[in-house]
This record gives sequence, structure tokens and C-alpha cells, in this order.
Amino acid sequence: MLRPAFALTLLLWPLATPAFAGDAAEAAAAQLLEARLKEERPEDLAILRSVKGKNVVVVAGSMDHIEQVLAAARIPHVLVQPNEVAGLDLNADQIVMVNCPGVMPSAGVDRIERFVRAGGLLYTTDWALSNVVQRAFPRTIAANGKSTGDHVTKVEVHGHHHDLMTNLLLRKGSQPEWWLEGGSYPIKILDPKRVEVLASSKQMKKEYGAAPVVVRFRHDDGEVIHVVSHFYRQVGTTGPAVAAKDGIDEVQGLSDADKKAFKEGAGGAVKLGDVESSYAFQQMTSNLVVGKQKRNVELDRQYGYTPAKPVTIAGREAKKGDRLKVIETKGDQVRVRDDRGNEALVPAASVEAR
Repeated sequence: MLRPAFALTLLLWPLATPAFAGDAAEAAAAQLLEARLKEERPEDLAILRSVKGKNVVVVAGSMDHIEQVLAAARIPHVLVQPNEVAGLDLNADQIVMVNCPGVMPSAGVDRIERFVRAGGLLYTTDWALSNVVQRAFPRTIAANGKSTGDHVTKVEVHGHHHDLMTNLLLRKGSQPEWWLEGGSYPIKILDPKRVEVLASSKQMKKEYGAAPVVVRFRHDDGEVIHVVSHFYRQVGTTGPAVAAKDGIDEVQGLSDADKKAFKEGAGGAVKLGDVESSYAFQQMTSNLVVGKQKRNVELDRQYGYTPAKPVTIAGREAKKGDRLKVIETKGDQVRVRDDRGNEALVPAASVEAR
């Protein structure tokens, strides 16, 4: 072109990672992200730094590299292979990010659907639209049958009210850019009442018949967010060609000390347009992670029951202390869902408030 007996590769941010074309811009953007969070949203920075590797699961792909964005933004995560997804013990508090192309066995797709149903957050890029989203969540979104050329397009952000799309711009009046790689899949909205478009491109609408760039929809207790093309930008942008250090004084939310440090650092020599693009993706990722941690507080209240004694739910034994949600009552039985997305009818007397 973004275990039970399995070994998870824990990617803590200081570890060496493969080099990509955007590495310098990613490093510069990460410096600015950290500085702005300290100045403007220290509580969000604290949440971000409290995230553990198990909270964010990245499914490896050959065409996108979300893990590179996470590493640059210092967000711990685990990296798994597509054929390992079916065996993952995913729970509602987690985030799963599926890199393009997202090809995995049907059992993995089924596992992801249950994970989102329970309250998990699924984030997918590009070809994962057809390989994961269309299979797990039919009648929501789909590829429109066309494919993009290889170019950068300006995008319009609609979901300013949505926590995912806030604070994406470094400079007032600037506009985010999105890299479309040759062969990316434009998004067709199948259920406009359910699917929300958070960002779109007039150029994509004109050339490929579909404007959405970032979309989201709910699925039971969880949600799905999908983006066109790749999250890790691997080509240059069409934004300002000046060095970032020469435009840093226009950047919002930085102290004089922050600006001075940036000008004196290696990141200041990177093209400003590239830094702005990388920053937007990193900020969006940080928003996603922070927002999920905040929503987990309410999710924990929703799953306010636990087994009074061990019960079997879709082949999994749930024990006292495990989280359950009562979906409906049928006489002396209740339908419950565990925080893995499994459901079953069990005796009402077998569950109690946590």
C-alpha cells in the first residue's frame, strides 16, 4: 500500500524500530505534542502516560504501520500477527488497531466483533475496510468499488465536537492533509443514520465519488473508527515547505521555552508541512487513547454484575469478580454479556451486583 499460548511483542516506545520516510517528522511532531499537552491538557497527558501495553493491541500489517505513530507518541502497545487475533483474550477496556491490509481468518474477525460488542474500540485503516469491517459489521460501511491514486489531499474536519478530532492543528487557519496511497479504498456509507463522518475530502468526492475520510459508528457497547489510506504517512505533504523552526512561532499552545527548545533541536529542520501532518495523526491517536480510558469509567458501571458462583458463558467460565452486564430478564433467567463479548442465559440467582 493502518494468546493463550502466544507471545505478544511488547513495543515500549524507546525500543529501536524500522526506519520509514516520515521518521524525522514523527519525532518532531512528538516533541510538539508532548509540549502542548503539558501546557494545555496536563490531565490528558497523565492519562496517556498511565496507559499500559496491554491497553492498546496493534494487528500487524504489511502496508500500514500504526505502531510507528504510537511509538513516536510514546504510547505503549502490543503487536500481534493477524493469525493470532482469534486466540486473544480481549476485553472491553482495550483498543484494537488493525493495520492495512487486515487479512485474517474468519475466527479472528468473529473475535473482533465480540470484542467491540462488549465495549471495545476498533480502529482500522484502508483495506481493512473490506477485510475486517465489512465482514464483522455488515450494512454499516463498505468500499465503494473504486481505488485512489497516490497523492495528498486536504481534508475538512466535521467532528470538532467529537473528542477524536480535537486539537489536530498546529497553526490557526491551517488545514490537515491526508496521504492517499495508490489503491486506497474510498468509503461508501451504507447506514447514514448510524455512521458519523468526522472528516471528508472534496477532492475525493470529485475524483472517486466518496468524500468520507474518517468515520465512526457504534456497535452495541463499543465503537468502530475507520480511516481511508494509511495512518503512518510515508510521503511528503504539499503543506508549507519552510523548515519547522521558521514557522514554530505560529504554533499554538507552546511556551517560549518550548519554542526555543524546538528551534535548537534536530526536528526544527524538518519541513513544516510534514510535521503538521504527522502531528495531526499523533494527536488523533492520542485523543483516541485518552478518550477510551475516560469512557472505560462508564463502561465499568454498565458491567455492574458478577457471578455469585462460577457460570459458563459461551464456553468460557466466569467467576466471582468477573464483570457481567445483564441485557434482559426472562422469568427466573437473565441474559448476560461478559466483558469479552460472550453472551448466555443463566439463572438469575447465579449473578449479583459487584
